[in-house]
Amino acid sequence: MANNIKIGNCIKIKNSKKDFQIVGLNYKKNICWVREWPLKSSIHDTFEISVNNICFTTICRLDKKQNMKAGNI
Repeated sequence: MANNIKIGNCIKIKNSKKDFQIVGLNYKKNICWVREWPLKSSIHDTFEISVNNICFTTICRLDKKQNMKAGNI
């Protein structure tokens, strides 16, 4: 799985229904940094997870209505 993920990919994480975007990778340590997708207006908290916690990659959907509500557009 680690070789298939890249910065910018959206992913699903085990035990979460939310989408996340990868913003950093460390292949040596098998970890990545992610943030919730879609982005919130001013909060872009990132956190570290093990690549083993990624269920699969998905398309980063840009929902205009959600982004307008969040103040991103």
